[in-house]
Amino acid sequence: MYVYDVNSASGSGAGATLPTMDAQTDFVKAAAAVYPGLLTSFLANERELSRFLSGTTPVLDGHSLSVPAIIATSRYGAKVSLDESPKVKARVAASRKVIDDKLASATSIYGVSTGFGGSADTRTDQYHTLGSALLQHHHSGVLSTSPRPHGNGTLPLPHGDPLSTTSMPIPWVRAAIAVRINSVIRGHSAVRWEVIEQMRELLNRNYTPLVPLRGSISACGGSSLRPGVAGNAFAKAPSTDLTPLAYVAGAVTKHPHIRVHTPDGNIIRSSETDLPAVALQPKEQLGLMNGTAFSAAVGALAAHDAVHLALLAQVCTALGTEALLGTQASHVPFIHDECRPHAGQVECARTLHSLLEGSKLATTGSEEEVSIVQDAGQLRQDRYPLRTAAQYLGPQLEDILAAHAAVQLEANTTTDNPLIDGKTGHVHHGGNFQAMQVTNAMEKTRLALFHIGKIMFAQSTELLNPAFNRGLPPSVAASDPSTNYHAKGLDIATAAYVSELGFLANPVGTHVQSAEMHNQAVNSLALITARATMTAIDVLSMLFASYIYILCQAVDIRAAQADFEVEMAKILMRLLKQHFGTSGEELATTLLASMKASLETNSTQDAVDRMTTTAQSTALALYSTIPEQAVCVSAFITELSKELLAAYSTSMLNYLEAKKDATPYLGRTKTLYTFVRSELKVPMHGLANLHGFRAAQEDPLAAFGEHSIGESVSVIYESIRDGKMQRALVELFSA
Repeated sequence: MYVYDVNSASGSGAGATLPTMDAQTDFVKAAAAVYPGLLTSFLANERELSRFLSGTTPVLDGHSLSVPAIIATSRYGAKVSLDESPKVKARVAASRKVIDDKLASATSIYGVSTGFGGSADTRTDQYHTLGSALLQHHHSGVLSTSPRPHGNGTLPLPHGDPLSTTSMPIPWVRAAIAVRINSVIRGHSAVRWEVIEQMRELLNRNYTPLVPLRGSISACGGSSLRPGVAGNAFAKAPSTDLTPLAYVAGAVTKHPHIRVHTPDGNIIRSSETDLPAVALQPKEQLGLMNGTAFSAAVGALAAHDAVHLALLAQVCTALGTEALLGTQASHVPFIHDECRPHAGQVECARTLHSLLEGSKLATTGSEEEVSIVQDAGQLRQDRYPLRTAAQYLGPQLEDILAAHAAVQLEANTTTDNPLIDGKTGHVHHGGNFQAMQVTNAMEKTRLALFHIGKIMFAQSTELLNPAFNRGLPPSVAASDPSTNYHAKGLDIATAAYVSELGFLANPVGTHVQSAEMHNQAVNSLALITARATMTAIDVLSMLFASYIYILCQAVDIRAAQADFEVEMAKILMRLLKQHFGTSGEELATTLLASMKASLETNSTQDAVDRMTTTAQSTALALYSTIPEQAVCVSAFITELSKELLAAYSTSMLNYLEAKKDATPYLGRTKTLYTFVRSELKVPMHGLANLHGFRAAQEDPLAAFGEHSIGESVSVIYESIRDGKMQRALVELFSA
């Protein structure tokens, strides 16, 4: 056993020792034991969400609010119920009684008889007036007075949608209300049961307050007393998502200044709703406002989506490996489980290896040794974006899961100040409002999202560049590249997306400013960083949509090429016999290898020239092998190029017209491919170019196709954002 004795090391006499560590500790097993697994977490979350969407009601009890429950309530409108057990109601009532008893004995309590923050040196016995003043000074956010864009020739149109540029999306607010209910129901905030019920009614009857998008610094605090001013032990500073939660508190009380979204999509004053009026008692204003609910709620929404995108990155990497004719061997257990067993890396490698099982495009099974002559001129291994994907993505999986766990725990905590112990009657002053847990979770999530975007971009650019993509046409054009630049615009767009992700990856927490009379000298900016993370998720979703679109096109072309190569071998054998009186396997094998090598390097040519070049690649071997029949070579090459062109055109047209698809060539990734092609009905691109945009003036839709490239990508993007893609991944990994 290793024991570090502070006494012997420093002579301090403190008598303290650090924790002991067994000399035989297996750090690999210890790390694996605490890693839940991203795939396992994703499937568990999706199963739980499915239960809520099937009718199971999320129960708010103060300790079991999960991220899927938050998603169901906020994004799918699921109703919530309260744990109305005697135990829960008793602890809520007990905390309320503590405050009532303190006020009856004229005890000074922060935020009840004192001012707030840096003004906590003031005193009053006008408790209700003080509570109203608290709401009043936090109803200070900027919200558009007109929810619809308008311009009349004198007033200009706004630069953005007035509602979305100043107020939070409805799901964010609903999520925050659920989190805040779950906090105050713990019985540490002196909020009465009827107030908690009113918050539940806001959710269940779909009245969502308009809440300012900006203006929260998310948890900050410090001494409430200015130098030289007398005070008492109950004077501490408020903080947290005060202003956003003040709008929720205003909706609870039907405050006339607060507007709410109605179930039918209108916006009215909260005083006009059919909810019963609820008057707040002393401390309840602070109990509703002083917490990290908005930061935790938006963080939970972001963490949920980040888990999905991290898994989607692995599926795309596997499909990209197939599209680039890569190898499964980069992900064998020896490399990861044995040699470098970081938990995220091991999981990612296992997932990639599994997804490539059964693929006819990727090289699967054990890595085969070849001679120097056999692989001359060939890359011995895949390039970094594929070969090191597990090492690159693995740490991102770990960080995203850690962030997910942190925000889920935050949603089940009490973040008020002061805190009420109903058992002892003691009022505690502390700093649970400081939301750095959420800040750190969001910072690491956003950085992970950038890294995911970076490797997806690297794979995408390799796929589009004929110098790297092993025989695919430039920009995955399925017709002549001289008149088809298919994914070139997407190549540019994805560069823009990953650049923006790089900007968004910068930390927010380093920009903390001292606020509120220097009382809140440190704060977390958790809501700001959570908002930035939601933006990053949206941008990364656009990048994913573009890459998935490109991947499906690429594997269609690969499948067409594979079909063509089968026909090419048949044509070669037949023409060899026809022109030279032989179909010798050794000669055919040599010629076929030359033709395949040519196809891998001539993809920038139009089909006619490409097939001619491919046919001509046989000349050297023919002249050297059967020189006595050299006179026949020219005619052979002419006929070979003609038949190759016909076979190539037929093979490609079969896929362009959806007579065939790539599923027979794919491993487990076929689920994603089928989802895009069949469920989303995103077709292979290139028919319009192949036909030269004929009859564009007479019938533009027929000439240009049903959808633009951007429209097809948008359909995929929407499936990522609305949950359809998640369900496709559940199907893939549940099979």
